[in-house]
Amino acid sequence: MDHIGLRRMHHVSFAVADLAASKHFFCEVLGLPEDERPAFKFAGAWLRVGDRQIHLIQDREAGRAVRERISRSDHLAMEVADLEVVKSRLREHGIEFALGGNERLGMSQAFCSDPDGHTIEFVQYH
Repeated sequence: MDHIGLRRMHHVSFAVADLAASKHFFCEVLGLPEDERPAFKFAGAWLRVGDRQIHLIQDREAGRAVRERISRSDHLAMEVADLEVVKSRLREHGIEFALGGNERLGMSQAFCSDPDGHTIEFVQYH
């Protein structure tokens, strides 16, 4: 099979209705640092996750379309070192989460929503 030279995923982009609320969730609650971003003609933020990024793009209509998605297929998953630390942090900030129930598959998971309703999964492999 001929390949097109893909190296790795660079970033994931989310449309967000309230950029400040999303930056608070991703930066203050989850602890992601903000990267420099070019001076585009639209509001947004670039956040660092290891050697990858999450791009937040302000779009005041963002939240409506997300509510119709299925979280099982439309979500972002991030591997964590200690899921208990994540759960504690979410509790501190009053963010509801659900557990995945896949321990028999060698993983523990927690799911929450960002301010726009995007499903965020945290997974710890055993």
